[in-house]
Amino acid sequence: MNTRTAACAALLALTAALTACSSGTDAEADPAACKAAMVKDFKKAAAQGDKATPADRPTACDGLDDKTVQKLATEVISEQVDNTLKGLETAQP
Repeated sequence: MNTRTAACAALLALTAALTACSSGTDAEADPAACKAAMVKDFKKAAAQGDKATPADRPTACDGLDDKTVQKLATEVISEQVDNTLKGLETAQP
């Protein structure tokens, strides 16, 4: 499977989390747990490639405001795409 296709599919699946509604802010919400759940969803979607379906907003993100979730999703996407590109660079003969 084309690595770029898998990365794009994962990106689309994770981006769906940005459009889900939140329940507002909560002092108990853990941004690190939210980000870890997004990374897990991203990797799962990347493994599924073009068969990936949009992910729901991770339950670990419940209680976080939309701005925080968007910031975390942007970080995850950036980090995962950078990792993919580094992997492609080292794989090239």
